[in-house]
Amino acid sequence: MSSFFYSIKEQIMQQLSFPFSNKCYFSICEGRQHYSPVEAEEAVTSAEIYQSLNYRSQYQFRKPLVLHFPGVDQQSAVWFGYSFDVEVILVDATGTISKTFTMPKRKEGDALFVQFFIDCAYAIVVPVGFCKKWNIREQQHTVKLTSFAFLQKQKVS
Repeated sequence: MSSFFYSIKEQIMQQLSFPFSNKCYFSICEGRQHYSPVEAEEAVTSAEIYQSLNYRSQYQFRKPLVLHFPGVDQQSAVWFGYSFDVEVILVDATGTISKTFTMPKRKEGDALFVQFFIDCAYAIVVPVGFCKKWNIREQQHTVKLTSFAFLQKQKVS
């Protein structure tokens, strides 16, 4: 078995509690205007990212979720298995919102949907309607992120 698939199997076997203990705050910014900070859960490790997108009901999805990727120049595979629709906000290394899209729910019997991310530092998974409510526009809005768990991971690496 390849190390890639062994790593995925290992991730599935770890059970993480909800909500995750890691939390962060982000603000949507337009020019010098910063909107109120939004509290979010934070998935830093590959196990947290996998489990946060596959072992969660809509009831447990109470806060936005920030997914950190290992580096903007590395391709990151993310498995989505939600039984409900979500919106995804991709943020590049400069903090600019590069893309937003809706990730449709997985239907019973379907395989997990794999999305490959590159050229983004992190993604923010939010409830459907979030981007419209905040009037988020690609390439025009930025995100200011305060993340303690990610900073800790950077120190350890």
